[in-house]
Amino acid sequence: MPLEELDRALRESAVAVPLRRAVELLVGPLRDRREERRILRAERDRRWAEAHGAIEAAGRSELGPWLDQLRRGALARAARAAGRPEAEVLDRALRAALRLPAGGKLLAVFAGEVLGDPHALDAGTALAGLVLRAAAAIVGWASVPVGAGGRRALWAEVGLDCDALSATALVYGLRPQGSGLLARQLRDGAEAGEPRCITLRELAHADLVVAAGEIVHVCENPTVVASAADALGPRSRPLVCTEGVPSTAVLQLLGLCVRQGAQLRVRADFDWPGLRIAWQVWSLGRVAPWRFSAHDYEHAVAEGRIGPALLGGAVPVPWDPLLPAAMARVGVSVPEERVIELLLAELAR
Repeated sequence: MPLEELDRALRESAVAVPLRRAVELLVGPLRDRREERRILRAERDRRWAEAHGAIEAAGRSELGPWLDQLRRGALARAARAAGRPEAEVLDRALRAALRLPAGGKLLAVFAGEVLGDPHALDAGTALAGLVLRAAAAIVGWASVPVGAGGRRALWAEVGLDCDALSATALVYGLRPQGSGLLARQLRDGAEAGEPRCITLRELAHADLVVAAGEIVHVCENPTVVASAADALGPRSRPLVCTEGVPSTAVLQLLGLCVRQGAQLRVRADFDWPGLRIAWQVWSLGRVAPWRFSAHDYEHAVAEGRIGPALLGGAVPVPWDPLLPAAMARVGVSVPEERVIELLLAELAR
């Protein structure tokens, strides 16, 4: 029987109800699945629009492709794996991504501060996978490494250390006072002209005393340290290398130097990540730029010491407001390796 005839028959029967009402009495309220799908699509579109708006408001355009990747299926898979709503997982992943680079923290500390759970970014969790994708987008990695070592290295690139042993600081020429093991080893290394990697665990138990007024130079790339060791041996001034975004160990060591009256001289690559790295060190106080001004940049460009084109947006810096403008105008980077002989000349005792 056609539905129209059944509806009319029910209306004219003893029950005197329309077909829809009869069905609802038997099975419960009817759902408009087409309308429900429309509402869900509208809600998803709103959610993604708000997420893109958040990264635009924060000036984080490098996270745009990451959000697109999440929308193409990564978020849905992560939400299913976590057993949580997509909206909740997206909100947490975005909250963490916008706080990267983290400027030298233990991963569990960062997760506790940003997400309210120290284990939220533990290895193997769905949320950690999404935030690692964001980290890869920030530092320009093509993909997230498969192995644990590679993932630790990627976390380190955005200033997060997985534990107190993987957080290290590359040190050369530092001769701290103190009778403890680390102080003795650093003095021995300086006298031998050999760099030393020290861990956050070692720093936590050390009794290092740096002389007030000591000048400690800070660079970004290990090549500078290796070249100084080759060229200067034990005749180098103290040098600490951030190896990219400063680790927790680097920031703790430099903070200790500052608190004891040392003076920091910081530089990095002339590119936008380099400016962010130097700014993190600058925030420790008692810091001056080390051949890291607009004049130094323009001089290096004039001598043809240029590297790849600059990518991303300009980063303002407090030590020389003209520097970002000069870099944006010229549009090329100047890696530390291109000015290395100038740096070695200033490191020589």
